Amino acid sequence: MENRSYAAAGVVLAGIALAAAALPWDAVGVGPVENALLAAFGAAAFGAFALRRHGLVERAPGALAAGVASLAVVGTATATSGALAGDASSLGVTLALVGGVGGVIAAYGDGKGLPSRASEGLRAFFRSLAIGLSGLFAIAVWTTIVVSVYAAVAPGEVTQVHSVAIGALALGLGTGTVALAYFRLTDKGLSYLDLRWPTLADLGWTVAGILGLLGLQVLLGILFQQLGISSAQHSVEQAARSGDPTILLWLIPAAWLIIGPGEELLYRNIIQKSLYDTFSKRSAVVVGSVVFAIAHFPAYYSPNLGATLLTLGVVFGLSLILGATYLRTGNIVVPTLIHGAFDAITFAALYFQITGGVPGA
Repeated sequence: MENRSYAAAGVVLAGIALAAAALPWDAVGVGPVENALLAAFGAAAFGAFALRRHGLVERAPGALAAGVASLAVVGTATATSGALAGDASSLGVTLALVGGVGGVIAAYGDGKGLPSRASEGLRAFFRSLAIGLSGLFAIAVWTTIVVSVYAAVAPGEVTQVHSVAIGALALGLGTGTVALAYFRLTDKGLSYLDLRWPTLADLGWTVAGILGLLGLQVLLGILFQQLGISSAQHSVEQAARSGDPTILLWLIPAAWLIIGPGEELLYRNIIQKSLYDTFSKRSAVVVGSVVFAIAHFPAYYSPNLGATLLTLGVVFGLSLILGATYLRTGNIVVPTLIHGAFDAITFAALYFQITGGVPGA
C-alpha cells in the first residue's frame, strides 16, 4: 500500500500557511483581505496535498505541484515580510514560513520517499511542530476573545500594561486549550501529566536549573558583547523600553503563575514526552528544543534576521536545560519552577536596569 503520510502532513502544513494568510500582518497590502497571493498559493498546496492524501493524483505530478506551491508560499512570505510594521505581524511570518518550508519537505518526502527511520523522525518532528504552532494560534485566538471581552466591559484605550496582561492570560488559556485538545484526541487522561509534589532531589535540580539558565545567559551576553554581536530583543522588552516599564512588574507574578506552567505543560510534558516514542530520550530533548525555539520566533522577530536567528539559538540552549531537568526528574513541576523563576528574575532585572529601581520611572 502506498505511504501517503507525507501528503497528510502536507495538508496540515498547507493549512497553517492558509491560517497565516487570514491573519493581519500590519502592513500595507498585507492582511486578511489583501493577502490574496499567499492565500492562493496556500490553497494550491492544500489542494495538491489533499488530492495526494486520497490517492486521486499520481505521486510524481501531485508531489511536484504541492512542492512548487509550497515554495511559492515561502517566496511570498519572504518578499512581503520586509513591509511589516509591528511585532504583531511576526506570527503571520512564522506560520507562513513554517507552512511553506515544511510543505516543501513534505512534498519531497511524498515524491521521493525517505528511509523508514528518517521518515519516522520527520513525521514526529512535524507532528510536534504542528502542536507547538497550534499553541501559538490558540493564543492568538484567545487574545482576540479576551480583548473583545475587555473592550465590552471596560471601554477605552487598551494600554501596554493591559496588552501584556491580556497576552499573559491568553498564553495560559491557549496552551491549556491545546493540552486539553491533545488529551482528547489521543485518548490520554490527566494521568499523562507528570505532576507531583517536588522531592528534595527535585528542588536540588530546580536550583541547579535556575543557576544554569542564568549562568548561560550571562556568559552568552558577555560573549556577544566582546564579539560585537547584536541579538534581538523580546517584544516585551521592546515595549518596556519604549513605553511603560511597569509592565515588567505585572509579568513577574505571571511568570510563576501562567507563563512557566503554560509553556512547560505544552513543550515539555506534551511535545517532548511524545517524542520519546520515536527518538531516544536525549534526542527528544534536542528535537523538542528546536520546536520550542521556532515557536519563539514571533516574540523575537526583527528586520535583522541574523539577530533573530542568533537569539533563537540562545532560546534553544536555554530550552535544552529545561528539557534535561524534565528528563532527569520526570516531574513537570521542576522545569515549571525553573522557567518561572528565570523569567521573573529577568523581568525584575530589566525593570531595575530601565528605571534604576525607581517605581513609575
